[in-house]
Amino acid sequence: MIEELNEQQQRAVEYNGKHLLVVAGAGTGKTRTIIARAKYLIQHGVPANRILILSFTRKSAREIVERIKNEIGGMTIDGLRGQTFHSWCMDIIMNNPKVFMHHEYTLLDEDDRESCMKLLCGKKFKDKENHAINPNSVIDVYSYAINACCKLSDAIRMKIYDNAAPNDIKVNNSIELNRPVYEEVIKRYIAYKTVHKYMDYDDILNVVAKGLKKNEEARKFIALRYDHILVDEMQDTNPLQYELLSSFYETSHLFCVGDDAQSIYAFRGADFKTMHRFTEVVPDSERIDLTINYRSTQEILDLSNWVLSKSSLNYQKKLVADRGKGKKPLFITCDNEWDEANDVTEKILKSLPEKGAKWEDNMVLSRSLYGLRTVESQCIAKHIPYIIFGGTTLMQSKHVRDVVSPMRIVANYKDELAWMRYLLLWKGIGEVSASRIINNVIEEETLDKCLDKLSGQGLQEEISLTLKNISRMQFAPAQAIAKTLETMEKRLKELYKDEWKWRKDDFEVLQEVALNTGGIQEFISEYVLDPKLETTVKEGENGPKDACILTTIHSAKGLEANYCYLVKASPASYPTPRAIENGEEAIEEERRCLYVALTRAKDELYVYRNIHSIHVDESSEDDAEKLYFFNSLPDELIDKEVTATAQRITVQEYKGEVVGTDIIGDFDFS
Repeated sequence: MIEELNEQQQRAVEYNGKHLLVVAGAGTGKTRTIIARAKYLIQHGVPANRILILSFTRKSAREIVERIKNEIGGMTIDGLRGQTFHSWCMDIIMNNPKVFMHHEYTLLDEDDRESCMKLLCGKKFKDKENHAINPNSVIDVYSYAINACCKLSDAIRMKIYDNAAPNDIKVNNSIELNRPVYEEVIKRYIAYKTVHKYMDYDDILNVVAKGLKKNEEARKFIALRYDHILVDEMQDTNPLQYELLSSFYETSHLFCVGDDAQSIYAFRGADFKTMHRFTEVVPDSERIDLTINYRSTQEILDLSNWVLSKSSLNYQKKLVADRGKGKKPLFITCDNEWDEANDVTEKILKSLPEKGAKWEDNMVLSRSLYGLRTVESQCIAKHIPYIIFGGTTLMQSKHVRDVVSPMRIVANYKDELAWMRYLLLWKGIGEVSASRIINNVIEEETLDKCLDKLSGQGLQEEISLTLKNISRMQFAPAQAIAKTLETMEKRLKELYKDEWKWRKDDFEVLQEVALNTGGIQEFISEYVLDPKLETTVKEGENGPKDACILTTIHSAKGLEANYCYLVKASPASYPTPRAIENGEEAIEEERRCLYVALTRAKDELYVYRNIHSIHVDESSEDDAEKLYFFNSLPDELIDKEVTATAQRITVQEYKGEVVGTDIIGDFDFS
């Protein structure tokens, strides 16, 4: 495979220094390079079980490992592991019980964490200025503070005051006044978790990162297990993950691959600027850039490169297309979103007979699921099969969480939140009676005694029968799911009525997931650690085997298609007025979102704008680029098209707010 690599990739793969950052632009063979690096190490004598591959989804980690196994040939590579940061840390916790006292803790999922925080905050939780505080806002502050390794006041500034400027006196005074309110409820939350033996998603990394720093002996023991750690999507790492990796600087070799221009998760604490400082932060490290793109034509890359070149940041990135030239991106002006959706779907329909395309060769991108609703409605009307990426996913859905709740009880019978969810499913049990039952049974010394006591509570037989059945299936989670459905199906049908038929189909997927885990406890951990499972929200008619892709930009990373349609790319969309108000960092994250969207296209790119979009205020020419990234776009980079409806609208007839010729002047109102 080394022979198949370009010069830049080969330099990275054969690197023999200590730590390396590979800055891989969109479509430059990031995954190919990671796979080639792992193969190179194994073929040069590094035992496979001494190599760890970290990625941000379990699916991508597994796929990398499988591709290595398929390509390596006859060599034995038992022990090669691909994990997420969280599943890796969970393994460290579970395999080192004398170091980490959390191995018996139950993981809280997002819904449980929300319920817990609501309980601790009460119904009328307010700050010192008498403003209501949403318990979810407290969770956001807590989570950001942990992942960004920052002060509580900085987390409040980011999550409550939308990253307001540090010199905003009014905001600073408000933060100082209200910080004790957040501090108190967060302390109660931490104490609650400790008493009930709970961990949440953020605790997993925090426990290991901080624990390794405090325990030198444990750090050396655990770090010596790895010779090489290969990290995918490095641009999405946060300061806590850097702190975790720092415990392995001395004993391991880091090979980190990412694209600073695709860092779009600042709201989760990701800090792309750390990539720019990698060689300063990580000792004995170097950087190699990959700039040859194998996905797109040069015309698509010219537009993408131009978007980055207008940034105040130095991305040092000018991608070159290995495929050569193609069609210029087409900017299409529409009258309204329905006109836009109609044009998108007509082009998709024509792509099959005129270009020999499949449905799956077409991808529609939007900032939000809401932005896709009109396209979806046109897909339905025109019988275009589609799938949607983004939003609520299978493992977060209510019916799945209902069926998992008894399994959580069996995994940890002192899990009050699981008990409450499970008991409230049954007819005749409300919160008061559920609390009474829970108090009566969870003080028992063993699960068996707990379930025996539950049987004596005068409840319907299925309640205790479900739990007793699966308690004997601790190491057969797929069978436990089937048995749970067998005893609970009658009640679930009553709860979900007409929806049960399609909801029930999801459990086949759930059982497939469970087959890959060794026991109920492991399955619960997997379920909390990777709730997305790369599932989609919705499938259009004709099923997903060959279907057009509708996706949010944040769900599009890693996806590509021959024909891409970016909808609602009008003024006040890239960047949004909110980002403009929040300053340079927010504006630049918006630019990176746009870059991600543009670089999904392989052959043809369509960018849609409509004249009835929300407009921004007039501004000086110097600020025009900040108001709209496409503002000063050179004509030679694109072609233009105006839909028939929009052609009938002139500037004089348009009754909306006209906001300066430099912003709308490139619309062809003929």
